[in-house]
Amino acid sequence: MKICGRATQLAIAIAALAWGSIAHAQLPGVLYTWNGTGDIQQWKQNFGSNLGLLDNLTAGQLTIIETGPVSAEMSISDDANRRLESSTAGGGLDLTGLDFLEFDLGHSGPNPVNVQFYVQASTGFNFVALGPDVPVLPGMNTYSLSLAGLNYAQQAYIRTVGFTVRAHATDPPLVWALQEVRSAGTPLTIRDLATHDLGSSDGGKQGAFVNFDNAAVLGNDGGQNQTGLSQNVSGSGSLQWTDKGGGNGAAIAWGNGTTYSGNTFNERLTSLNGYQTVTYRMSAADVAGGSQSGAIDVQAYFQTGSGFSYQSPGTLSLPVDGAFHDLTFDISSITDLQNVQFSGVNLGSHANDVVINVDLIRYAAIPEPTALALAGLAVVAGLAVRRRSR
Repeated sequence: MKICGRATQLAIAIAALAWGSIAHAQLPGVLYTWNGTGDIQQWKQNFGSNLGLLDNLTAGQLTIIETGPVSAEMSISDDANRRLESSTAGGGLDLTGLDFLEFDLGHSGPNPVNVQFYVQASTGFNFVALGPDVPVLPGMNTYSLSLAGLNYAQQAYIRTVGFTVRAHATDPPLVWALQEVRSAGTPLTIRDLATHDLGSSDGGKQGAFVNFDNAAVLGNDGGQNQTGLSQNVSGSGSLQWTDKGGGNGAAIAWGNGTTYSGNTFNERLTSLNGYQTVTYRMSAADVAGGSQSGAIDVQAYFQTGSGFSYQSPGTLSLPVDGAFHDLTFDISSITDLQNVQFSGVNLGSHANDVVINVDLIRYAAIPEPTALALAGLAVVAGLAVRRRSR
C-alpha cells in the first residue's frame, strides 16, 4: 500500500508539472477600448431610425447620443472591415474556441432598456443574436454574451460586433457609453485548422489555394486560386496536388480553414496567437513510381499584418516515400500571430514530379511532446493497468 501510494503521488506530481506548463490559445483579449480621445475606431450606426451621434470626447469611452425618435430602434456596431482597435488589417474577426463577448455598457436613463447584442458572421454576413434581449441597467455594467450559437464558420469569420437598443418610448433620448469590448473564455489548446476530411468545407479543400510559384502545380492556370488542387477521397480525405519537378516547388496557403469562395478575402484573417507549434501531416510520392527515395525541403511560412509580412519558422525535410509524416515547426518566434493573412508550406526544388498530400494542419499550445508529459502518462497508465488486473 505504501508503494502504491508513493506511485500515485509521483503520478499526480508529474501530471501537475506537465499540465502546469500548458499555454492556452487562441488568446482572449480586448477588441476595443477607445484609448485616448478623438477616434471612434470606425464604429457607426448600423441600422435603425432612432438616430445616434457617436463621439470619443471622453478618454476610454465611445459615447452615443440618441436624437430620436425613441419609439424606434438604434443599432451600433464596428465597421465590417475593422476587427480590432490594435490593427487595421481588414477582414473577419476570428474568435475560434472562445466562449464569450463582453461589453462594458451603460446609459443615462432611470430605467433598464432592452438591448440585443449580435454579430454578423461568415461570408454571408449572417445576423446572429447572442442570446435573448438583455435589460441594460443605468450606469456602467459588464454584459457577457455566449458565442455558443455560432457555428465554426461563423466563429472564425465575424464581420461586425454590435448591439441594438430597443424602443423605449417611456424614457427621453439617452446617452450611451461603451467603454470596452473584449473576447473571453477558456481558449483551445489544440486547433485543427484543416483536416481535409470527407465532407469538410469547400469540397474538402478548406480554403487552400496556390499562393505563389504557381507553375509548379500541375493544372494551375497561373492564378492565385484553387486550380490544380483536389481532394483525395482515399481514407478520411486529404488535400492533393502534383508538384512538378525541375524547379521550385509550389507554395500552398490556407486562411482560416473555412472556404475560398472565389477569393482569399473570404477566409482572412486568422488569429493564431498563443500557439507554440504547427504540424503539417504530409506525404510525397514520386509520380514515376518504382523505388521512392530522397526528400523535399518544406518551409512553413506565415504572412501577417496589413503588409502581408512574410515570416518563416524554418524548413524540414519530407521523405519521398509515399507515407505520411508529421512536420512540426516551433512558431514561438513568429510575430503578429493575431493578424495572420495566410499560413502554409513552401516546397523546395526537386527533380521529379511528385504527388503531395496534406492530411492535417494542427496548431498546439502544448509543446510537442515533452518527455515529462510522456513520463507522467506512463506512470498513470501503469497504475490503471494494475487496477484493471485485480
